Amino acid sequence: MLTVLRQRDFSLLWFGGVLSVIGDYFLFIALPFFVYERTGSVLATGAMFAAETLPRLLFGSVAGVFVDRWDRKKTMVIADLLRALILLPLLAVAAGGPLVLVFAVAFVEATVSMFFLPAKSATIPNLVAEEDLTAANSLDSLSEEVPSLVGALLGGALLGIVGLSGLVLLDVGTYLASALLISLIRAPTAAPDEETEITPEVAVSAWANALKDWLGGLRLIGRERSVALLFATMSVATVGEGAVTVLVIIFFRDVLGGSAQEFSYFIAAYGVGGILGGLLLTWVRRIIDETRLFSLCLIANGILLLAIFNTPVLSVIVALAVLAGMTVVGWFVMSQTLLQKWVADRYRGRVFGAYETTQA
Repeated sequence: MLTVLRQRDFSLLWFGGVLSVIGDYFLFIALPFFVYERTGSVLATGAMFAAETLPRLLFGSVAGVFVDRWDRKKTMVIADLLRALILLPLLAVAAGGPLVLVFAVAFVEATVSMFFLPAKSATIPNLVAEEDLTAANSLDSLSEEVPSLVGALLGGALLGIVGLSGLVLLDVGTYLASALLISLIRAPTAAPDEETEITPEVAVSAWANALKDWLGGLRLIGRERSVALLFATMSVATVGEGAVTVLVIIFFRDVLGGSAQEFSYFIAAYGVGGILGGLLLTWVRRIIDETRLFSLCLIANGILLLAIFNTPVLSVIVALAVLAGMTVVGWFVMSQTLLQKWVADRYRGRVFGAYETTQA
């Protein structure tokens, strides 16, 4: 795996991604606390997360249409520069400006990210040999998980030192550094065989096809009882996860009387659990079949969340969060495995498209 990192172009892309994820987690810790302390509103705090999720619903299936027609390296560099620029209005919010800027920034930044992420995934095969793709994608996954731990811990600690404006500037700096590293990539990006001009008609067609595929996927799901039950279960579980994401902030702030730093310990512990869960799943799967493991992880996750929200001791909460993170990865990965096994190959794209859109 480390051999892949010795390949210059891939390491530039990888380290750029690591930096930007660390910066993102600075604000992931700070902004919810800032919004809640400013408004005292659970609804306003939840709206911030909704603003970040909405672009995934609106643009997730469409961004690939554009990415496949643009130079991918340039797309990533421009996306990083735009995201750095988009964050600057948060400096006005930190100085007492209107809170609506937080929601606008969250929405626009997440929209630009919808173009960066597929461009990054599509670029990796151009930077490493085919036999190194598994190692490269494993490293790409770690570039999300491990920096989230560092960013969470640093974000909570730095909020009290440099304030929200300082964290914003640090996040801007990570985007600029990422843009610089990616711009140094020498390998040519794959150009499309046929250049197609991006017109309003092309964009409208892309959205129409995405909606058609989503509805088609839902119809397929409805015809298969086992898939429909799994889909319904995952939909409910995802709604629960979304609710917990918001309520845990209120729990730390109002029930425990904690700060963003204590909250960062919880997020970091969840991340540790996610990494451990991913490493242990292959071993556990040899003992328990996928369906039972999926069910057990969901049940265990529910029990652990009940324990977390009824425990007043931070150290115990952090320990339970590690276990909760393991169970979340368990039911999420098992759900994907079951869908891959139960759905015929020619239908998987539409079913997984419907799955992603419904979650959003």
